[in-house]
Amino acid sequence: MRPLALSALLLLAACQQTRAPSPAASPPAPVPQPTAAASGWTAAQQACVDAFLAGRGLDAYGSPHGTMYPGGTPLFDETTGRSVTRQDYLAQHHADVLHGCGL
Repeated sequence: MRPLALSALLLLAACQQTRAPSPAASPPAPVPQPTAAASGWTAAQQACVDAFLAGRGLDAYGSPHGTMYPGGTPLFDETTGRSVTRQDYLAQHHADVLHGCGL
C-alpha cells in the first residue's frame, strides 16, 4: 500500500465526528457510494467522509454536485488507463475532507 493511502487510512480511523447538513440546505441528489468493504474504509470512516461532503453540497469526489467527469468518474484516467481508489483520490485532491473529519 502506498504511504499516502496508508496515511489516509490511519487518519480516517481517528474520525469521531460527523457534520450534518444545515436544515436550510437542500438535500443533494443521491450518489451511488462504494460499500465500506469495497472502499477499504470502515463504515464509520465512510460515514464521516460522506457526511462531510454532503454537508458542503459536494459529490462523492469532493466536487460540486453536477460535476461531469470524463468516463463518469474521476477515479479512472482514460489517457493512462490507471485507476485510483476513492480514498486515494480524496487524499490527493481534497485533503480538506480528511481534515474536516478531525483527522
